[in-house]
Amino acid sequence: MKRFSVPSPLSVLSAMIIGVCVVAILWPSALTSGDPTTGVAPEHLLPPDSAHWCGTDQLGRDVLTRIIYGARETLPAALVATMTGIVLGSVIGGFAALSGPAVDMLLSGIIDVLLAIPELLLALTVVILTGFGPVHAALAVGISQTAGFARIVRNLVQTLRSQTYIEAARLSGTGFWGIVGWHILPNAFRPLLGMGILRYATAILSLATLGFLGYSAPPPTPEWGLMISEGRDYLATAWWMTTFPGLALLTVALAANRLSQAMTNVGEERP
Repeated sequence: MKRFSVPSPLSVLSAMIIGVCVVAILWPSALTSGDPTTGVAPEHLLPPDSAHWCGTDQLGRDVLTRIIYGARETLPAALVATMTGIVLGSVIGGFAALSGPAVDMLLSGIIDVLLAIPELLLALTVVILTGFGPVHAALAVGISQTAGFARIVRNLVQTLRSQTYIEAARLSGTGFWGIVGWHILPNAFRPLLGMGILRYATAILSLATLGFLGYSAPPPTPEWGLMISEGRDYLATAWWMTTFPGLALLTVALAANRLSQAMTNVGEERP
């Protein structure tokens, strides 16, 4: 008998963190009244206090305000990257699994070659070839994740094709697209969704890395990777400029990772 487990406190906390991020993306003014790009020069490099919970940067801008508005730059871009990887990977992987042996072998070989290249290196290559900016960075990260999704979708579809109910549907007269739409896609949705959330956390880190290296949003955009990069020269005197954006980045990535695990475990059979 299948029973749905009660969400753990850590999963609930992770969902709350993601909820706060959604609010920061849609209504950042609900969380802060400051301006993320305009600072007060006399208040530069102030340590955390009651007025500035995360301190101020070298231009007198409130770090917490920039972190909140930075969610609008980093997190939607990571979603675009993940969706790009899912769509391209699903098309390639599904086509490989549902095609003949020759096409499957060709596409699987291409996927293996791409998997042998580190994702960050591939993303850097794509963004250098296509141009800098948040959109190009998101697409580059999405392309770098395509091979991983393609491999997972291919193996998943091949496993589903070998199931008895698929053969029964075929013998009952269900056409190719009927089998794909009514049997393969619904059964592949949950594993792919869990993997997508996990890869979303990876996309956040990859985009922050590109921002840190200067390939994403330009200054004075409050992008988390760029904020960490700008604080490197002040590590000895203003540790909060890198610490708090880094903690925000790590917290959201861990929350997404935890939600991915919870999504994978939903509906599992329990004794």
